[in-house]
Amino acid sequence: MIRTFLIVAFLSASALAHAQSPGTAQQQADQAAIEAVTSKMNAYVALMNRTLRASESIERYKSWVDMDKGPVNKNRAFGVYQLYDVTKLIGDASKALNVEPKLATLDASMKAYIEAYSQLAPIIDEANTYYERKDYLDDNLVRGKQIHTRLVPAANAFLAAREKVEQDFQAEQTNLAQRELAAIERHEGRKANWHRVNLMLVAQRIADRMPSNEAPVVDVAAFEADVNLLVNASKDFDDYRKSDPEALKSLQGPVQSFLAAARTFRDTIKPVKGDIRRAGGGGQQLQAVVNAYNALVGTANNLAN
Repeated sequence: MIRTFLIVAFLSASALAHAQSPGTAQQQADQAAIEAVTSKMNAYVALMNRTLRASESIERYKSWVDMDKGPVNKNRAFGVYQLYDVTKLIGDASKALNVEPKLATLDASMKAYIEAYSQLAPIIDEANTYYERKDYLDDNLVRGKQIHTRLVPAANAFLAAREKVEQDFQAEQTNLAQRELAAIERHEGRKANWHRVNLMLVAQRIADRMPSNEAPVVDVAAFEADVNLLVNASKDFDDYRKSDPEALKSLQGPVQSFLAAARTFRDTIKPVKGDIRRAGGGGQQLQAVVNAYNALVGTANNLAN
């Protein structure tokens, strides 16, 4: 259950560009500020998405290796996944670290993440070559065990850095969406654009609560509170559409599907106190929420363009 959906898409492409009212100095300033943050965070999210491959590679390695003992059976050596070339993405993210506006917490965790990945990647590349060539058949995993001693601490450091940068990214993404929402209300009122961003801001809260390998237990009370927020946001959206039935018509179905999936998942994890590992059918329900969320994000982003 590697968390692949948290940063699938970055919502805050500035909706202010679609404001119906004439541009004002304040509106232009709001738009410029939001676009500056968005541009910086897009460089970060591009790297985070592509380097998720390292998490997947670690998971593959863990599937056949006891991390305390190292590889011991050459007949069950399944290797690791080959990493993608992220040289340009690391360069873009590194440049973004020094670009205004400074996002002190996120910038610091992104810098640590880049450093952790840069330490891990050569070891995974070495392991991939070793296992793909089946060198272990000739040396009885001797070098594989040597690689393991370096891979484990580098992998642990990377996973910790990724968890931290994900948390900081989510917090900054929420801050940005709230700024965007407030700016839209100032310039347009609570019309179609406002409802689109408001719905996605609440949906993101639910997505951020979903479990991962590193954190398999969901805070049920917090999750239910976020589902209730989405219920209220959906009702507000439905009320708005009574006066403008064609507004965001294509968003209605994905919102309903995501809300239904979130409610089903909530009822699945309640009896097991949020522990997805103990929930019968929990994996399927989790995937249903992921799929519904990604569909919702795709629709909302298309409407923003």
